[in-house]
Amino acid sequence: MVWIGLATLVFLSQHFYFNSNKSEFVLTLKVATLGWIIDTLLIQNHSILFEGSYFDSPLNVQPFWMTCLWLSLGASLNHSLAWLKNFINWSPLIGSALGTFSYLAGEHFGVLHFESGEALFITAASWAVALPILILFSMDCS
Repeated sequence: MVWIGLATLVFLSQHFYFNSNKSEFVLTLKVATLGWIIDTLLIQNHSILFEGSYFDSPLNVQPFWMTCLWLSLGASLNHSLAWLKNFINWSPLIGSALGTFSYLAGEHFGVLHFESGEALFITAASWAVALPILILFSMDCS
């Protein structure tokens, strides 16, 4: 899945080249770090198994392609997802629904697998906490 990394690199290079707000770079790194922590904990908790997540490795960390998605999410928060700032009170509900739906789509496409019945609820709870934090990160960057 090297092409995902290259596509993300091209996208982010264009994004940062045309964006005069240098704090966007910090925002993108914060979002990717939070995403890496969340997904790595889900993997180590045996809630989710990602395709290419190095499950046989003693590290059990988030795969590179998923980090690329988190980087892209970070770059989108103050642009196509800026509307979320108007709904910060609703963000736990929005996050638990839409975040979980994105992981369900990943399962449908065969790039991840929920390891247990509780994994869906753990993912929803993770996104219910994560999205308000992500919005606060983006508000701090604006």
